[in-house]
Amino acid sequence: MRQVTSDDHYLDLIGKSYATSQRQWFRCVTCGHVHNSVRLTDSELEQLYKRFRDQEWRNETPDEYFDRITSLPLTESENSKKIDIIEEWTRIGQRSSGSALDVGCGGGVLIETMRRRLHGNWSFFGVEPTSSFAELASRRTGAHVVNSNYQSGIFGAQKFELITCCQVLEHLGAPNQLLSDVRSDLAGDGYFYLEVPDISDFETLPDGHDRFMAQHVSYFSEPVLRAALEQSGFNVVQQGVATTVRGRNNLWFVSQALSDVG
Repeated sequence: MRQVTSDDHYLDLIGKSYATSQRQWFRCVTCGHVHNSVRLTDSELEQLYKRFRDQEWRNETPDEYFDRITSLPLTESENSKKIDIIEEWTRIGQRSSGSALDVGCGGGVLIETMRRRLHGNWSFFGVEPTSSFAELASRRTGAHVVNSNYQSGIFGAQKFELITCCQVLEHLGAPNQLLSDVRSDLAGDGYFYLEVPDISDFETLPDGHDRFMAQHVSYFSEPVLRAALEQSGFNVVQQGVATTVRGRNNLWFVSQALSDVG
């Protein structure tokens, strides 16, 4: 479907040869799912995510990154717009208490936005595989952050009224497992906000764009992701496409767990 020949910063980070990596994207003729031919081993993935947000590569310290993102005006804050969408379709801000989990929380900038926007007795949690950013998220937001890959029960028996997962699912070789884990951790009246790169950008972005690099496994369309959510026991409340300040398109879903599954 598309062959990529440009440089890949993520392969550079782990010293993987371009010559030994078939860098093509294919569409499944049965379900329409679009996926990357590059598959990193578990050890390569562990090495990659240890350096994924390397401050020398990003050209700023973790704290500089946090301060820059969280000080953006509301009109430029993509995190604030996410909370706008969540609030519009869940009215979760009207609750006086709850627990919120951000899966793949990075440096905690979305957690910080939730902390500022959700008033009352809310508790905040995060999961982040890159240690420097897990430490940053914990230190700057006060949330309970675990430096690990996400799996159900990582916080024991804790259930969450809100789980967010942004720009994570496209990194996973088994995305349905994450959806199943989220469903297990979601409170009965809770909501799940999921966001991924939208397939509409596939033909227009240049080969050298970050979205075609080795850390990305999948490109999702609305019907493919809706089917995955429904198969994992979710009822889709609403979905849409949000355009970022850099002109990228992100597909988002607000869902709840079906009570008669599992």
